Amino acid sequence: MFAALVLAAALVTPTPAAVPDQTPPPEPNHVTIEADESYLQAAGLSWRHWNGFVSQLSGRYEFQASTSLRFADTFHWERLSSAYTVNYAGQTITAPYSFNEWDDEFDIELGRPEIPTGVGVGYYDYNHVYEPWTTYNIAGFGVGIDRWANYYVPRSVYYSVWYYPDVRGAQPGSDAYGIARVDVGLNFRKSLVSPWSLRIGVQDESWFSRDPDDGNSNYLEPYVSLSYWR
Repeated sequence: MFAALVLAAALVTPTPAAVPDQTPPPEPNHVTIEADESYLQAAGLSWRHWNGFVSQLSGRYEFQASTSLRFADTFHWERLSSAYTVNYAGQTITAPYSFNEWDDEFDIELGRPEIPTGVGVGYYDYNHVYEPWTTYNIAGFGVGIDRWANYYVPRSVYYSVWYYPDVRGAQPGSDAYGIARVDVGLNFRKSLVSPWSLRIGVQDESWFSRDPDDGNSNYLEPYVSLSYWR
């Protein structure tokens, strides 16, 4: 009799509804390509007073290493072609000047996908030519933080702060600097379906010489950028 009652109760008791999985799906891998055109304004020693248009190109790959670990690698390159003017022996001399600069930044991503932030390490390489026969190269490692644009909304703020404490040449006694770079701007998306965005921002780069006789310099670059994100 008791077994019959238990069986009857089991038959009339409704089956509990399945609880939906509350775990958000993993963020997909992303590729971002940015093409910038900026105008560099330099301040520092007289022989570093050059201005000119700078072309920049960068690419970033964000990828999921595990369920709780996500990385981003950003490669950035820029190129300036200009001239500098110096007074020497009572004469004003104008000579060609150009530089190539690139850096690679590897970040661990923090926070939620709609707050895309990362901290990481970077490598900075700078090669400039005052005249065809006076080329030199300096390079070094640094650390920084990135707050990337949020591509899921029409408008978002982005910024990055990086510091390279010891950027120098390979030869003993070569120039050495501490270099701080700050980048801040706004990202605009006309359509959240389209992969294209417009960015307007400013980049500021400060060079702190390790040689007291060399002096410091600063480079301000307002820019506009076309960005592709997928």
